[in-house]
Amino acid sequence: MQGDTQPELELEFEFSIKPSDIEEFSAILLAFSGNAITWDDDAEEISVARINGHRLDIALARQSYDDLQELFDSVSPEISDLGAHIISNNNCFVECCSKEEPEETPCSSLIYIKELWVDPAYRNRSIGTEMLKRMSQVVDMNNALVALKAFPIIDGETEERTPELKKQLKHFYSKLGFRHSGEHYMVKDARDCHAQRKRAQAEQAS
Repeated sequence: MQGDTQPELELEFEFSIKPSDIEEFSAILLAFSGNAITWDDDAEEISVARINGHRLDIALARQSYDDLQELFDSVSPEISDLGAHIISNNNCFVECCSKEEPEETPCSSLIYIKELWVDPAYRNRSIGTEMLKRMSQVVDMNNALVALKAFPIIDGETEERTPELKKQLKHFYSKLGFRHSGEHYMVKDARDCHAQRKRAQAEQAS
């Protein structure tokens, strides 16, 4: 007897990227956001997933900031905390390099995912994976370190952050190639992301 299968879900994805609202950082900091939408039987929109975060252009920031950690401290508390794990000798390093390149790799940008949320009713359908894939197609991830909280922000009003949920989240990100950086963060070399692999394959074929 075959198990129950979920019906195919029709989704529409919307992404946007714009300079930071903080004028001081508008030249080096971009804000990105995305939504996955479906429709109910009455054709009403349902938001089933969302993602948002920032892309910090570290290479460009070096022209104005002598101390990377001071810059990280100014952007946000979470990015400040992350800096303690990824900055060495005033340089940002990718801790989780591609298998073919085990050496430390300086990163010219930081992609920080502040939130990735999928409605509990729509989980286990690869929507979160698809959101990350589409983000990597929209955001420039060249020589980038991708980072997020080990326990990403969720809707605390409707869902308790239980130990089981934490375990599921960590397993989800580990399967996607993220590894721990300190106690609270997970990081990934952007070269291991979907869009970057596609670009590398195209360059090799040309």
